[in-house]
Amino acid sequence: MPRGRAANGSGLQPRLRKDGRWEVRYSAGIDGRTGKPRIKSLYGTTSEEVARKLREVTASVDAGTFIEPKRMTLAVWLDRWLSDYTAGNKPGTLNDYKGHCDNHIKPALGAVRLCELQPHDIQAFANRLAKQPSPKTGKPLSAKTVRNIIQGTLSKALSEAVRIRYIPMNPAAGCILPKAGRREIQPLEGEQIAQFMQAIRGNPSEDLFFVAINTGMRLSELLGLRWSRVDWKAQTIKVDAQLMVKRGTGSDRALGTTKNGKPRTFKAAPAVMETLAKVRKEQLAHKVKAGQTWNNPLDLVFTDESGASIPHATVEHRLSRIMQGLGLNRRFHDLRHTFATECLRIGVPAKTVSEYLGHSSVAFTLDQYTHVTGIMMDDASNRIQAVISERMRNG
Repeated sequence: MPRGRAANGSGLQPRLRKDGRWEVRYSAGIDGRTGKPRIKSLYGTTSEEVARKLREVTASVDAGTFIEPKRMTLAVWLDRWLSDYTAGNKPGTLNDYKGHCDNHIKPALGAVRLCELQPHDIQAFANRLAKQPSPKTGKPLSAKTVRNIIQGTLSKALSEAVRIRYIPMNPAAGCILPKAGRREIQPLEGEQIAQFMQAIRGNPSEDLFFVAINTGMRLSELLGLRWSRVDWKAQTIKVDAQLMVKRGTGSDRALGTTKNGKPRTFKAAPAVMETLAKVRKEQLAHKVKAGQTWNNPLDLVFTDESGASIPHATVEHRLSRIMQGLGLNRRFHDLRHTFATECLRIGVPAKTVSEYLGHSSVAFTLDQYTHVTGIMMDDASNRIQAVISERMRNG
């Protein structure tokens, strides 16, 4: 393969090494001591990968922003990771990444060179985080927050640095983190369900609450549900998007993928479809009344009287008022837990419940609702005992 030496900041043609890796060399400027070009190498698994890396380095050299990986600090790498390697993430996730970096990681470790960062540096940082008071509450950060900062942000950034061979290993990989306790599931039970159904009557979000407790859909999924995903003939609902939380004034509401990125379709109970038909009829009446001011570009099912999407906080506030009136402490997500619990209690197969909820596996569903499966096992053992007793009597 021909290899012609290029201008300063550029490189030679990629070459295949004996160890199977591709290599391209480039000039990283002039060595002040010798006056000669400083020749560096980039490595990758394919020629396209090293060519891409070369283009990135060339652009930064030309712009005067190039920093040799060996001299790069963690703070500089985090900025580069956020700007160049996180484009596929949701806006809310990106905000979390940036907040973790700016508020916690950079102040503590930002000045450390990326190549010199050691596992004990990360461990000491994690230990301090576990004792550090939250700027919002003044209480120590929760185990979940600490894990999100270390595993969810720092470790991901360092894994990317490993992938592009800036560092040989991820120093955060073996960090011992506090165990995040599972939040107790608090579904509505028995008479509470009947009381809730009575209390939501006349509420502006009555129909949304009804669909939620009878389908197990998440709040963002309900607010992002479009009419094109309601199949009246098959009596099914397709969940393939969620309405993103609005961040900042002037920003438009947008749809994102579901929590696990996988769409699901389930058959809804007739009462749910009847409720959606009522919502459709009322929405069409609002549309006629609003005329040219109607604004529902996403064709959402649940909107206000002008066609605008409903803020998450508005629905949560309405539910909070209802729960307070009932003397209960429940979140919107507990409506999802109520649906799942009731399904399992009446004998709906766990696999079917898992598909309704969009869980990654049946095992996850069973683990999530062990309180229900325990009751089901007690019932099963009683039935088995009844069969044994009957056999013994007949024997």
